[in-house]
Amino acid sequence: MIAQTHSHRLTFLGTGACYGVPSFYCGCKACKEALDNPKAARDCSGILIAGKQNTLIDAAPELRRQLVRERVSIIDQALFTHGHFDHVGGIPQLEFYVKLQAKSPIPIYAGEQTIATIRQQYAFMLDTLDIRFIKAFDTVCLDGVRYTALPAAHSRDCYGFLIEVDRHRTAYFPDTGPLPQETLECLQGLDTLIIDSTFSGANWKPGAHHSIDEAIALAGQLKPGQTFLTHLAMHFEEPITLRELEQKLSVYNGAIQVAYDGLTIEL
Repeated sequence: MIAQTHSHRLTFLGTGACYGVPSFYCGCKACKEALDNPKAARDCSGILIAGKQNTLIDAAPELRRQLVRERVSIIDQALFTHGHFDHVGGIPQLEFYVKLQAKSPIPIYAGEQTIATIRQQYAFMLDTLDIRFIKAFDTVCLDGVRYTALPAAHSRDCYGFLIEVDRHRTAYFPDTGPLPQETLECLQGLDTLIIDSTFSGANWKPGAHHSIDEAIALAGQLKPGQTFLTHLAMHFEEPITLRELEQKLSVYNGAIQVAYDGLTIEL
């Protein structure tokens, strides 16, 4: 039998909500755990798809630190889910990479509202960005990977991405409430689901985020081969430690796992 070879890897650069874990102002048990256990610490969410090229999805404010940690020195292109600061705040850290190393603008793909936000907030960088608009259900092919923008329930012009490599199907939705039916119909037969799991206990923003339990329920509905919980606040409303969350998920025998910063999976 010929062993399967994987041409692309997905690395979780960050797996936290905008608050981060630990937060400087918070002394909950999740933050205390993260001070002693680096695996429990979380930067703002973002991923990197690596094959022959490196493709970012979102640029967290901690992007420089994330790329240094993963020994990444080249970024070929980036896609953005939406324009909130925790997903675009790292864009300025690409400016001098472009000017000193890449020597040509980086292609970036995003919706109209997200592009408007980037242009307004980072006007000084427009000579380093090759801006390309995408609409809902558009597919772009980059480095042998198909990325399809699917509507999310979070903010105006917010997407998740269906990421397809050969026959492997991964869905990445770091910020979303209950997914629209038209999106759910595109997510049948997933191999991997990576889903917003912001809140522990009660969901403070049910139209824009999932709680951990709601994310687990969505995994039960879609029945992917594997699910990773991401965009975790861990503080609200009922603080939960990584150890406690892993124990909670142990009943799923590995089918549902907690993502953590630096985790790499094969596509």
